[in-house]
Formats: sequence, C-alpha cells, structure tokens
Amino acid sequence: MKQHSIRLKTVALAACGLSSVAMAGEPPAAPAPAESSSMFSDFNFCTWLSSKPGTVKIPENPVVQTLVFEGRYHWQAAYVDGEGTNGQDFSEDYTDARRFRLGGKIGFLNYFSYKGVVNLVDDERFNGGELDYKYVDFDESYFTFDVLKAFSISGLDALTVNYGRYKWHGGLEARTSSNALLTVERSAISNKLYQSARPTGVFVTAAKGKFNGILGISSSDEASDEAGVDAGNVEGWGGWNDGLIYNAELIYSATDDLRFGFEFLYNNADERFANEDSLLDYRWATTLSAEYSIGQGGVNIEGIYGDNGDDEMQSNAARRGNFWGFVATPYYWIVPAKLQAVVQYAYAGAEEDQGIRVNSRYVRATNYGGGGNPNVVNGGRGDELHTLYAGLNYLICGDNLKVQLGAELTHLETPGAGDGDVDAVTYMFGFRSFF
Repeated sequence: MKQHSIRLKTVALAACGLSSVAMAGEPPAAPAPAESSSMFSDFNFCTWLSSKPGTVKIPENPVVQTLVFEGRYHWQAAYVDGEGTNGQDFSEDYTDARRFRLGGKIGFLNYFSYKGVVNLVDDERFNGGELDYKYVDFDESYFTFDVLKAFSISGLDALTVNYGRYKWHGGLEARTSSNALLTVERSAISNKLYQSARPTGVFVTAAKGKFNGILGISSSDEASDEAGVDAGNVEGWGGWNDGLIYNAELIYSATDDLRFGFEFLYNNADERFANEDSLLDYRWATTLSAEYSIGQGGVNIEGIYGDNGDDEMQSNAARRGNFWGFVATPYYWIVPAKLQAVVQYAYAGAEEDQGIRVNSRYVRATNYGGGGNPNVVNGGRGDELHTLYAGLNYLICGDNLKVQLGAELTHLETPGAGDGDVDAVTYMFGFRSFF
C-alpha cells in the first residue's frame, strides 16, 4: 500500500495548519477629522466594490438605458508532490495568472441588452508554455431580448431569448461563477462536463415562482468564418458549420435554504469521421444536484452520469463507454461572512480504462515536467478517480475580494499503465477579485 496513509495524514495536517492562519499587522492610523463634510468621509471600499461600481443608469434616454462595466482578476499558485505510474516520484510548483477579463453590458431600446467580455491573459506555464497579457478571445458575447417586458406576458416572472457566445454549464460547479467557487479549482468530473465551453447558440431563460429554466441549441463549431473555414481563434461568435449541442436546465428552489438542480446535455458532433469541431468530448450527460444551507454551514451534492460516445466520437476505444461521478462539498462559516472552512470529496468512474481524466491543473501538468517523462501520470487518464480537498476561504470584501488556501489528495487508477495508479497531494493558493 504505497503512501496512501501518509498522504491522507498530509492533507489532514495541512487542513489543520491552514485553520491556524491569522491576519496580523498594525491598523492604519486614523485620519484627522475633516473640518467640513467630504464625499470620502463615509467611503467604504468593500461596500463600493460589491455594489457594481461600473454601473451607469440613464432610464430617461430612449436609446441606451444602462451601461455596466465589469472585470475580474484571479491568480493562484500550487505545489504538487506525488508518485506516478511505475513508482516514479514527481514534484512541481506553479504560479498561474488564472483569469483576467474585462467587459460590460449595455441595455438599449428598453427591451434589449448586449454582454461582451474578453479574456486578456494567456498563461500556459503550467503546460510548459509562457505567460502573455494580451487580447486572447471573447469569453462571452451575446444579445438578450426581454420577451416578458416587451409583450407584458402574464403567468411568468421572467422570459428572455438570447443569441451569441455564452457560458456553457454542465452541473452545479459549472453554473457557479469562478468568483464564487468554494474550492480553488472545480472538481475534475465537473470540468469534464463543462470543459470551459463557450458555444454560439440560441437559448431561452424563463422563471416562474420557485422554478428557473434554460433551453438551448448551439453550434459545436469552435471558430469559423462565413465560408466555414476554421479561423483558428475564438472571436465574437462561432459558425454553424458542424454538429449541434443541446442543453436543458431546471432549478427548483424548494425553500430559501434548499435548492435542487437538473441538467441534460447532448452533443451530436461526430468529430472522428465527419471531421467536425466538437466543443465537448462526450456524447451526452445528465446531472442532479442539491444545495442545502443550515445555520453557519451547508452542503452541496451532485451526481453525474454520461456517455463518452462510440467510435464516431472517440478514435481510442479506451476512451469510449459510460462515465459517472459524485461530488459532495460541505462547508462551515468559522467567522460568519468572513472565514469559511470547506471540504470536498469527488469521485469519477468510467466503463473503459481511459474514460475519465484528472484536471489539467496541476497533477496532469506534470506531463510537461515530472523529470521529463510525459507518461508519469498516464496523461491524467484512468477509469477511477478520487479526490479529497480541504481548505479555507478568507473573504476580505465578500466574494469580490478574497483569498483561498487548499490541499487536495488525488488517487487515480490507471489500468494497463505501469503499476496502475497515481497518487499526489497538491497545495493551492488562490486570489480572487472582481467588480
């Protein structure tokens, strides 16, 4: 039994150690009393940061009614130490400009709006590449038509039709903004469904009482020009030259403290034989989730089941077949709205030997380090994956400005590769800010 007990103890000790972190330092000197009232005398930075400071409202204007400017910057660091296939030890450290986005939303002609957000950093150092601050691509770019407001439809609380490039969901963690994640990274099974996809499509959102729903149909074409030629870069919108992907989502808020979610995702692109783009590397998936909060704590749970696809989707037979997963994330507010403890257990399994995969950050990234052996973790692929995460979140200004500390134990079963498994512990730090 290799080093399982040692690694479990390591995570436990790390979690205990993290809980002893304290903020120190001398408080800033109080400003001298102002002789007269000042616009800054009652200024509170956190209140300002969390109140959508980039919002301009001009309701009397017949053309443009609202302007909203937004941005986020996320940075993180990690150290991973593990044992790969064939008993090879590896260790790596990383720093990562995780996200830098700027954009905005404009409301116009009373019933319409447009949201556009661009990615401004490309950090591939964890992949053996370089860090580059530049325009990369559009994160989101879509128009919204408020049908309910335009036609005064009764019986619904909200109804919109949207078109453009939007954030694909794929389960509870993917629905959650990266600004509000409880862990430094989403679980591997969540990222398998989500894949950071930004398809171009039409989607309808509706709300009635305790129910919220989304129906969408999108293109699997990643980025094509009008002639259907691959543009090689994701601009505002993709083309409609390849297969289609469909999504349905229903959220039921049973009480203020209990919410259930269901999603179904289907991808009909046949990447192998039809030479189609495919934003997703599976045929279909479904998720069931529940979020429950009580007192100073709560728990999020989710079950996932799907199909990687047959030979039309996957050229490698070991990556076909069904897959499944389960994620449980309990949390507790040590100091309400300020210091939060989080634990997450995630499991993923597959019918075939390479049907699931660990996250690209950071265990899998040892393919590019790890003593120069690209097979040290079998490309991160296997048929069974367990991860156990423990961490602390310190909210300086709510989710708008916070830091995260975490340690994650990873155990991956890799049939037919070396001695058949990978074990690692990853220590992570995350800085999150947005307005």
